[in-house]
Amino acid sequence: MRYPEGQLIRVGDLVWWNEGVCVGYVESLMLDPDEYESWGLDEQSIAFTNLHPFEANQNKHPQNIGSWIGGATVVDSIANLEDEGIGLLSEHEKSEFEWATQEAFSRVRDEVRDLPYCVCACVDTETDVENWHFHFVDREAKIHDSVVFPFRQGSRTSNV
Repeated sequence: MRYPEGQLIRVGDLVWWNEGVCVGYVESLMLDPDEYESWGLDEQSIAFTNLHPFEANQNKHPQNIGSWIGGATVVDSIANLEDEGIGLLSEHEKSEFEWATQEAFSRVRDEVRDLPYCVCACVDTETDVENWHFHFVDREAKIHDSVVFPFRQGSRTSNV
């Protein structure tokens, strides 16, 4: 299975998903009927999460479907990859994401720094500025703190 750009899809890949709004991971690939039918699906699918770090996903229920703001799993058909803006972060975007993560940790309260966090990128419709949104969440997906700040100019290089 490959991304629209041709690269092989792997569990743990750092990707844009949800029409380029979420920065997260490929959580699992459901290629065999036993795998996708266990989710109640009838076609090959991919599970995504924007819960960081990737290892934090081991502490949640494997079929924790729900809001992406809380780090839940979101499943999409393999056929929808291009329509949903799903693709790997470029090397430049990975570097910008690392900067954004450090920036978020410098702005968040000390007592929540050990919590997992969810990441999305949204455009402020009034200012037309794209912002990073980091939500620090507990195991029950309760948000304990959030930080929002603008992208640095030229952060995004992909067409999502």
